[in-house]
Amino acid sequence: MSMDSLAPTRMNMLLLKGQIKMASDGVGLLKGKRDALMQELLKRARELSEMRDDLHDKGRLAGNVMAMARAVRGTPELKSAAVAGRRDLHLSVESEKVWGLVLGRIDQKGIVRSPSQRGMGLLDTSAHVQEASECSEHMLAQLMVCAPLERNLQIVGEEVKKVSRRINALEEYLLPRLRGQMRAIASVLDEREREDTFRLKKIKGKKAVQKRKAQEKARAAQEAKEQAQ
Repeated sequence: MSMDSLAPTRMNMLLLKGQIKMASDGVGLLKGKRDALMQELLKRARELSEMRDDLHDKGRLAGNVMAMARAVRGTPELKSAAVAGRRDLHLSVESEKVWGLVLGRIDQKGIVRSPSQRGMGLLDTSAHVQEASECSEHMLAQLMVCAPLERNLQIVGEEVKKVSRRINALEEYLLPRLRGQMRAIASVLDEREREDTFRLKKIKGKKAVQKRKAQEKARAAQEAKEQAQ
């Protein structure tokens, strides 16, 4: 049965009261969840801001060192070092649950290598090239920290929006609708009660008139009998 076709009965009024209480409790729970998510969002936003600042610093340093190495040793030597140090990254992704949300992070161990692990000899490779490689790997390691943090921030932010939409739907649509229906039913029931009260008074009035007439008739008969005697 649709909510608009509810009959104006006390049973349906009690049903609406229960639904209003349930929806109001739901709003309270959702607001509590939204507050907790907002705190989580702000905490992660501050953490990401710090990590981004570190990433920008390492990126600028890597760019400057790379430019210096290119100026001193030339682009061919840098490309040769890049080919020698090419590899596949084996990353470990771990997850955690926060308020039902699956958030991840990347284990970036092993990204920053020693010169020998990059395929570079200490004697035949320029210090500028080694420094450029090391700074680039430090920047990559920091990027592996920032990337999941940014994605986690997006996930929490989207959940905050979703919870806010649910709260708005309850507060601005469902609860006003239920309360309006309850007021309408209460109005009909009050009108019925007034009609019943008026009807009862009218019936009592008729009975009182009939009783009075019966009493008057009996008294008149008694007086007539007494006069006849």
